[in-house]
Amino acid sequence: MTKPQVRAFSYTRFVLGLFAAALFITSALLFWISYIGSLSIADREVERFARSEEALVRLVFEQRLSQLDAFLRTLAVENQLRDALEADDLAAATDVLERATLRRMGSQFEILVVDRHGAPDWANASYSIFRTDELLPADFRQRLADGIWQFRIVQRDGQPILLAAVALPVVRPEDGRALGRIVGGYVFNDSLPFMAALARALDSSDVMLIQDGTVIARIGGDDEAENLPETVRRDLARSNHLIQGDRLYVRSRLAAGDAMSATHVISVRPSETLKNVQATYRDLFAPFLLYVVAGSLVAAFTLHRVTMPALSRLVSYAQKIRNDTTDVAYDPGRIKEFNALGTALQDAFTELRDTDAQFRALIDGSLHGVSIHANDRILYVNDALLKILGYDRTDHATVIGMRVVDLFAPEEHERLNFYTRARSAGTSAQNVYEARAIGKDGQRVWVEIYVRETRWNGSDAFYITIADISERKRQEELIVRQANYDALTGLPNRHLFRDRLIQDLARAEWDHHQVALLFLDLDRFKNINDTLGHSTGDELIVAAAKRISQALGDRGTVARLGGDEFAMILPEAGSLLEIEEAATRVLEELARPLVVGDGTEVFSTASIGITVFPADGLEVEMLLRQADTAMYHAKADGGNAARFFSAHMNEQAAQAMETEHALRRALERRELHLNFQPIIDRKGNTVAGCEALVRWTDPVRGPIAPRDFIPVAEATGLIVPLGAFVLEEACRFVQDCLGEGIDLPMISVNVSARQCRDERFIELVRDTLSTTGLDPARLHLEITESVMFDETASDPVALLQAIRALGVKLSLDDFGTGYSSLSNLRRFPIDILKIDRSFVRDLEEDAEARSLAQAIVGMADSLGLEVIAEGAETSGQCDVLLNLGCHLIQGFHLGRPMTADAFRGFLRNHATGSSTHTRSA
Repeated sequence: MTKPQVRAFSYTRFVLGLFAAALFITSALLFWISYIGSLSIADREVERFARSEEALVRLVFEQRLSQLDAFLRTLAVENQLRDALEADDLAAATDVLERATLRRMGSQFEILVVDRHGAPDWANASYSIFRTDELLPADFRQRLADGIWQFRIVQRDGQPILLAAVALPVVRPEDGRALGRIVGGYVFNDSLPFMAALARALDSSDVMLIQDGTVIARIGGDDEAENLPETVRRDLARSNHLIQGDRLYVRSRLAAGDAMSATHVISVRPSETLKNVQATYRDLFAPFLLYVVAGSLVAAFTLHRVTMPALSRLVSYAQKIRNDTTDVAYDPGRIKEFNALGTALQDAFTELRDTDAQFRALIDGSLHGVSIHANDRILYVNDALLKILGYDRTDHATVIGMRVVDLFAPEEHERLNFYTRARSAGTSAQNVYEARAIGKDGQRVWVEIYVRETRWNGSDAFYITIADISERKRQEELIVRQANYDALTGLPNRHLFRDRLIQDLARAEWDHHQVALLFLDLDRFKNINDTLGHSTGDELIVAAAKRISQALGDRGTVARLGGDEFAMILPEAGSLLEIEEAATRVLEELARPLVVGDGTEVFSTASIGITVFPADGLEVEMLLRQADTAMYHAKADGGNAARFFSAHMNEQAAQAMETEHALRRALERRELHLNFQPIIDRKGNTVAGCEALVRWTDPVRGPIAPRDFIPVAEATGLIVPLGAFVLEEACRFVQDCLGEGIDLPMISVNVSARQCRDERFIELVRDTLSTTGLDPARLHLEITESVMFDETASDPVALLQAIRALGVKLSLDDFGTGYSSLSNLRRFPIDILKIDRSFVRDLEEDAEARSLAQAIVGMADSLGLEVIAEGAETSGQCDVLLNLGCHLIQGFHLGRPMTADAFRGFLRNHATGSSTHTRSA
C-alpha cells in the first residue's frame, strides 16, 4: 500500500521538475534571444547609418569634382586665354591663369598647366608643394581624355599621393581648331577644404582619408594619423563600421570604380549603443531569473495536479479515434470542463470525418489535376490530372506508385529533384512554378504547379494542384513574337534588334573583338511601291529579307527596322575586308532581278552604311546614328553601294544642319538677294536677257556659295520657299527695269524637280505673275532633265504643259549631260535648249566637242527650238559658237553675275535684243 504511494510521489516530482526545467530553459533562451536581437537591431541601425554616410561622402566628393570641372570649363572658354594661345603670348596666358586661381570657390586646382602642340608645360600656374612633372608628367597629360576625370596615385618617399586630373581643349570658336589643352590637378593629401567639407557633411569632428591603408589626410581627432589602432584597420577592412569601446568607426568608399577601390574615408564619433544595451539586460537578468524559477515551479505543480488525469483520458480518447474512426463516442469523466472538451472533440472528429469524405469527392470532381505523394511516390491522382496527361480512367492503378518526377519531362527532373531535397531539408523552395509535364503519348504539356504540405492517412505528404496552361503559353509566345518580330518578314524588329546589339557589344567588350553594324535601305522602293502597289512592295520587302538572310547565313542578326530599312549585326567581325565582303554579298544578292505579282520583273538595289565597334564608337546610340549617316552617304553617291562611317560624315552632317538653320532664318528675314548674268545676242551684240542667280551673305559666316546651300535646300525642302523668293524677286526686278525705261525682254528662273512636285507650284507661278504684273512672255522657267524624268511626279508632261498654258516659256538646262533623246524632246513642250558648259569649254581645241555642239544646234533648229550656250569664257569660244549657228551666248567673257544696280547700268550701255534667259543657282 505504501509502495505505490512512494512511486506515485516520485513520478509527480519528476514531472514537476521536468516541466519547471523546461519553462526555465525556454525563458532563459527567450531572454538570450531578446538580448542578441537587441544587439542585432543596434548593429543594423549602425550599418544603415554607415550606408547613408557613404552616400554623403560620395556626394561631397562629386560636388568637389563638379566645382573644379565648372571652374576649368569656364577657364577653357576664356577669350583672353584663347587670344594668348593663338598669339603665343606666355605672359598673358600666365596672367589669366593666376587671376583665375584667385577666385574664391572653396578649393582650387593645385596644378594648373596649359599645353600647346609641341610645347608641353607652355604655361604653368601650379602652386603645389609637389613638382608638376612628378605628379602629372607630360605623357600622362597627353593621354588624358577631354572632360573625363582620371585618378592617379603616386608613391613619394613611401607615401601615396592621391591626385584627380582633368583636361579640356581650348578651341577657337570660328573653325573649331584646338589651340591647346588646359589641365587641372587636385591633390587630396592634406586637403583642408575637402576634409572640412566632409567633416561638415558627416557631422564628425574626426575624419580621415585613407589610401592603401595609409592615412593621407585627417581633420580633428586626438591622435596622430599613424596611430589608428591596427585592430581597427583590420576590422574595418572586413566591414564598413566598427564599434570599439565608446567609439564608432565608419568606413566609406570615396567613389565607385576600380581606380578608387583602395581609397576610403573613415569617420570617428562617440558611441554608447553597445554599452547601454548590455547594462539594461544586466540589470534585468536577476529579477527575471527569480520570477521564471518561481513561476515555473508553481505553474508546473498546479498544472500537473489539476489536469493530468483529465488529459490522460483525453489522450486515450484521441488515440482510440486515430486507430478506429468507426466509433467516435467520448466516455465522460469527473471534470465538467474536460467532459465538454471531450464532447467538442467528438463533434469535431465526426465533422472531420464527414468533411474528409466530402473533400475527397470534391478532389475527384475537380477540373484541376490533383496529386498527393510522399517519399517521392504517388499516392493519389484525380480524373482531371489523368485527362491532362492523356491517361484513361482505367490507368489509375498504373499511375499510383509511380515516381513523381516520372509525370514530368526529363529536362525538368533536375529542377524538381532540387525542390524535393530542399523541402526535405526544411529549406525554402518554390511552392508555385511552371513545368513541362509529359503525357502518356510522350507529348510535352505546360502546367502550373502549386505544392503544399498535408496529411494523408496519418502521414506527412505533399498536396499538388496542377493546371493545364498550354493555351496561355501559346498566347505568351505569340505576344513575345509580336513584340519582338516583324509581322511581314518574321525578322527581329527594332526592339529585339536593339536588345541583341547591346548584348553583342557587351560580349565584344569583354572578349576584345569587333562588332560591325550595317544599316540597309532599298533604293527607289517608293517608286516601286507607288507604281506597282503596296502588295508588290510587301513582296519585295519579304524577298529582300530572305536574300539578306541568305547572304549573311548564320554569321549575324538581320532585322527589319521599318518600311524598307533593314539592319545587320556581325557580332564577331574580323577585318574590314571581311565586313566589306559581307556587305558586297548582300548587295549582289539584292541586285538580282525579282519576279513579283503577275510576273512583273523588278530590280531593286540597296545602300548600306557600316560602322564598327569599338573603332567608331562605344555607345549604342552613337553607333546607330553613324551607321544611318554612312547609309545616307551611300545613297547620296547613287545607291547600290556600301560606305564605312568616317568622322567627316558627322562634320558634313553638322555643317549641313547649321546651314539649314541659318538658311531658314535668312528666308524669314529676306537676307538673300539676286545677281543677274546677261545673255548676249552676238549677231547684234545686244542684251537678249539675263539669268537670275540667288546669292546669300550670312551675317555671321559671310558669303556662302550656292554650291554649299542649294543642295541643303533641296534635301530639306527649303528649295520650295527659296524658289518662290527667287521667282518673285526676279519678276519684280523686270518690272522695276521697265518702270525706269529699261527694256529687259525676259528673265529666266531655274526650277528644281522638288519645286515641280509641289502641288501648289502652278498656282504659285500664276499668283506671282498676277501680283507683280509681269507679262508671262518675259518669264522663262529653266528646268533640268531630272524634272522631265522625275518618277515621283504624277505627270511631268502635264505639268510642263500647264506652265506653257500660262504663257511662260520653258528652257532645258545642261542639255547633253543627261539622257534626253529626240523623242523625249518632241514629247515635252520645250522652247529653248541650253548647251552645257562642258561642251563649250573645249570648243577651240577639240573637234569632237565642236561636232557635238553643231549636232545640238542642228537638232534644235530642226525642232524649232532656240539654243543658248553657257560658260563661254573666251572670245574664241564665242566666235566658234556664232559660226556654228548659236548666237545666244552666256558666260564670264560677256558678263559676270552683277548686282541689280550694276546690271541696270549694264543694260543702259547696251541695246536689248530678242530674248533672254536666266537661272537661279
